[in-house]
Amino acid sequence: MSETDLVRVWHINLAPGERLGFHRHKLDYCWIALTPGRSRSMYSDGNSVITDYKAGDCKVFAFAADEVMVHDLTNIGPSQLAFTTIEFKGSLK
Repeated sequence: MSETDLVRVWHINLAPGERLGFHRHKLDYCWIALTPGRSRSMYSDGNSVITDYKAGDCKVFAFAADEVMVHDLTNIGPSQLAFTTIEFKGSLK
């Protein structure tokens, strides 16, 4: 959606059953749920996490210089799931 020297802003919409494939996070970031819903994320270590969202929920991730997170995201709820994700080009730590 938008990018500056400081941040990159993404908008993610997933229909019921839709999957965002595996991707890697190495920049600190946060997501904000725009709609209520439920997702399942599979992680590179084999773990699977189910998350329920309310509109307005937010979570922040901060990574060490050598740390990354690899995961996918599947909408397992009955309605559209939408997020705004903000990647911070500078470290939050």
